Amino acid sequence: MTAVAAFAYETWWLGLRTTMRFIRVPANTISIVFFPLIQLFLFSQLFKDIVQVPGFGGEGSYLNYLAPGQVAFTSFFAVSWSGYGLLLEYRSGYLDKLRSLPIRRWSILAAEQVPLFLQAAFMSGIVLVASILLGASIETGIPGFLMILALAGLFGVGWAGTSFIPALMTKSEQATSSLSLLFFPFAFMSTAFVPEALMPDWIRFINDWNPITYLIEGIRPLMVSGFDWGAIGAALLAIGIMGVILQVATIWAFHRLAR
Repeated sequence: MTAVAAFAYETWWLGLRTTMRFIRVPANTISIVFFPLIQLFLFSQLFKDIVQVPGFGGEGSYLNYLAPGQVAFTSFFAVSWSGYGLLLEYRSGYLDKLRSLPIRRWSILAAEQVPLFLQAAFMSGIVLVASILLGASIETGIPGFLMILALAGLFGVGWAGTSFIPALMTKSEQATSSLSLLFFPFAFMSTAFVPEALMPDWIRFINDWNPITYLIEGIRPLMVSGFDWGAIGAALLAIGIMGVILQVATIWAFHRLAR
């Protein structure tokens, strides 16, 4: 068996365990999708006339504008505490048992991160289906639906580094949870709720560099107009840059813990 095949084999079986660990606690999924669903339902009703404000660019329905942001929110929430599971494995001694086995250490980290693609895509899909049931459109049909799930999953894997890095560096559940909360404002300082034209200058500056905004703007045309490969490409580029930076730091932190 080649090194790549062995790595994939180990990641597959360890990843199945990671996935089952998540599935066995239904509260994980419920707690993650609950907040975006509440925002989707209430805000689309409370602020449905906000699209009449100049700057919305002729949006006919606030639900159609809001839905892509809530799909992105779900991907963001899905991985915000993803490092917590690895920390529990470390506390229980299971990580030490894995390190004593004749397997590649990087497959241990990969098995924690690869399933996050499916988790983020699945939970984003729940919110996406809910938005469609509430009346949001998806002009690109099934191909666009699958593209949205792929973007949400890729973003989830990349963004997970914001949880893994503090978890691996501090080895503290409290510190990991607290530091994850510091990133929450970035989700709101995006085009999830209003267009950039309606933002104050200082939020507009943050929005221009916010990877969550690029994800939202990649999803939005898939729902309301059609395939915009420029927006999709920008979203993939932002996710790629963010992912490389955070994953390199995650690998360094894991090496520091596992050595």
